[in-house]
Formats: sequence, C-alpha cells, structure tokens
Amino acid sequence: MSLPNMEPSRIDGARHVSNELSEERCWELLCSQDTGRFGFNYNNRVMILPVSYLVHNRAIYFRTSATGTIGIAVPRLNTSFEIDEARSDRSEGWSVLASGPSSHVEEPELLTYLWGQVMEEPWAGGERNNFIRMHAAVVTGRHVHLR
Repeated sequence: MSLPNMEPSRIDGARHVSNELSEERCWELLCSQDTGRFGFNYNNRVMILPVSYLVHNRAIYFRTSATGTIGIAVPRLNTSFEIDEARSDRSEGWSVLASGPSSHVEEPELLTYLWGQVMEEPWAGGERNNFIRMHAAVVTGRHVHLR
C-alpha cells in the first residue's frame, strides 16, 4: 500500500499564491494560443468542446459545421471560452475565461478577412466552413504559483 504524497506544498495549497490577471494580460494570453474550449448549454447539458481559434478586435472566432452541435446551438446569449496552461514541475499555472454571446458570422467583409488569416485547422472531421464569433463581454484570468 502506498501513502499519499504529504509534501508540505501540496497539503492545503498554503504555499501557493493566486493572482488575478489584468484584462490586458488575459487578451495577450488569448492571442498567444490557437486552441481553446468553447462552453455552452445544449439540451439541458453543459457542453465544452475544443476548438482552434483566432482573436480579432477583441472577439474570438472559430470554424465549425453548420449542422454540428455548436452550429445548431449558436446563437446563444451565454457562452464561455477558456484557455489555460499548467506546469506541474513548477506547481504553477494560469487560466483565462471569456464569457458573452456567440453568433454566426455573416458579414461578407469580415468573412473575407477571417478566411485570409492563418489559423489551425479544426480537429473535428468534416466540413468546418461556418465561422462563429464569441463577443467576449467579460474576460477574467488567474495565475497560481508558489510563493
């Protein structure tokens, strides 16, 4: 039988510090990644799905299928988008959460711009030709690290 890890820094988190990230820092981190998680309520269930994305004019954009779960569920007033990074070797990590309404992108000029950007291909199979815009009305973040 093995005993649980009783390392002092792991017992109750007393050696950890949690700092709020500024909104500017949150946007910097959002711009530094290319994959995140999109969350929304669908059929009385919270869905959280990975998406490849890009940031433009303080909004988050990603491609999906018009007939997939996200394509059918949007537009929504309440959606969330999250990215994070953890370094277990340093007992450190950060997380950014954006919340706000999402909609299908229909403006021709914006679609032309988005199609011209380099972005990771969606991981899900099939056609992913519909852009979704998430207006990030509230953006918050936290950084947790050792003292």
